[in-house]
Amino acid sequence: MKVIVCLVILKALYTPVPNTNPEYAQSAIERNDLAHREIARNVWLIRVPDPGDPSEWQRRLNDAVDPKHGAFRVIHATPEEEKVTLQK
Repeated sequence: MKVIVCLVILKALYTPVPNTNPEYAQSAIERNDLAHREIARNVWLIRVPDPGDPSEWQRRLNDAVDPKHGAFRVIHATPEEEKVTLQK
């Protein structure tokens, strides 16, 4: 039996704490082994398995960062953003 996994594109917006390294956010994305692309400063598109619940991925990403460094907010990507090529 062949299992087909659908993928969803979400947008992860990171708000760093002042005077901290914003690169910490990309490390959190990479620790979750997600294909991604930074499309603006502190804004990434991430590819996640279906159903792609933004609140679940917001929790996962925030679990991967120390709140002293910053926090993520995760929302659905726009149809145009879903066409962007991501990298691993």
